[in-house]
Amino acid sequence: MANIVMCRIDERLIHGQVAASWTNTLNATRLMVVDDSAASDDIQKMALKMACPSTAKLSILPVDRAVARLNDPANYVGERLFVIFRGTATLHDAIMKGIPIDKVTVGNMSNKVGSQRVYHTVCVTADDVKRFEEMAAKGVVFTAQMVPADNPEDFLGLVHKNVKF
Repeated sequence: MANIVMCRIDERLIHGQVAASWTNTLNATRLMVVDDSAASDDIQKMALKMACPSTAKLSILPVDRAVARLNDPANYVGERLFVIFRGTATLHDAIMKGIPIDKVTVGNMSNKVGSQRVYHTVCVTADDVKRFEEMAAKGVVFTAQMVPADNPEDFLGLVHKNVKF
């Protein structure tokens, strides 16, 4: 099984916090962006390649390919993978298809129509909450943590305390 050192939801995918702080703290050797739209968009792929630190390899995969690759023990041998999802829909799809993830750190989820703020720059919709609860029922643990220096917090606890739909 692949050595996944962190899975993170972050709508910005690869940016300063991910490229510098998280990648270095985790000693990640590969960033894996799991996102159907990014995997099929040459401009997004080029931007992600430019944002990826030179100390790490980069994979940009659609959900189905990521699930297959991460479930094959012959892939990513000796690597430390940092897996990044744009949002809950993609993560939910990957988990329901059997991606080997049991813990997810929630980073940036921007404010949008119908969303409520949970934590710093994390806003959720009713659909997001439903997906989080379905994934949690499958054993996935969610923590909120913007940068490595922050203490991780129980994300679903924050949701139940701060969100009323």
